[in-house]
Amino acid sequence: MQRITEDHAEHYREHGYAIVRNFLTDEEVTGALSEWQQLLPGWVEYCRDPSQPKPEHGRDGRRPMNLLAYRFPFPGRHLNAITHHPDLIELAARMAGGSEMFCEQSHLSFKYKGHPADQDQGMHCDYGNHTLAYPPDDPAYWQTAYLLYYTEVTAAHAPTAVCSRRHYPEKVLWPAHYKREDRPEIYDNEVKVVVPAGSLFVYSMRTFHRGTPFLAEGGRLAHFITYAPAAWKWLGIMGWSVQAIKPEYRAWIETATVAQRQLFGFPAPGHPYWTAETLAGVGARYPGMDMAPYRETMAAN
Repeated sequence: MQRITEDHAEHYREHGYAIVRNFLTDEEVTGALSEWQQLLPGWVEYCRDPSQPKPEHGRDGRRPMNLLAYRFPFPGRHLNAITHHPDLIELAARMAGGSEMFCEQSHLSFKYKGHPADQDQGMHCDYGNHTLAYPPDDPAYWQTAYLLYYTEVTAAHAPTAVCSRRHYPEKVLWPAHYKREDRPEIYDNEVKVVVPAGSLFVYSMRTFHRGTPFLAEGGRLAHFITYAPAAWKWLGIMGWSVQAIKPEYRAWIETATVAQRQLFGFPAPGHPYWTAETLAGVGARYPGMDMAPYRETMAAN
């Protein structure tokens, strides 16, 4: 049973965003939070009970929020499985006219009251660091972004604010950032994403949204996941090759399915890339990987 319904998809088409409450099961949230506890000790407990002191780990304001340690692949199976959840892939592909997808982003996001990211942001679109060009209103180039919340988001705990595309009907969305005095109607018509843990916020690169500040003590644990059409090399927030030196990435590559590898840009079986040399080289680099699908299609060609 799909968790992102046709009603969600239609709202996304019409307004540029959708909110899917309780997208994850309780078991999936619990599994994901167990891995958060390994990555950021103490923060799950603090988010549940902000009356206790903030953990020391992760409080260094000089450290960027999106450290490599908090990017896919993660040390465990739950966060990795959520990254390539079939409903996320299916909706992104549908919005892109059935295009083959690739995962261009999967990183964790944490913040708390007083964190450097605890800001009252201006309304903006995210395409500035997701494409080298411009995101046209054309399914062939449609990127779908997800922000998945692992902890409850109340009105006082930095909910994301989003505005329906009905309030910015112009074809060319430039500038991609507006102060309140420049476009008050975008701020006046914003919706706050106040949701229980396990909920999902869906939006596009043409969607105006912003972060809001904490109004009370507390923290928020979330996960950015973005899918884009695989054909266009100017799309994507990062290159996954930078992660390939990590032992957990090697372990994931070796155990992933062929389809899962392709979502992250790995050459598909039958691609001209595969030769006797590359089969040997990839097999040496990832000794636990089943090379049969790549070897068999090369032999067939």
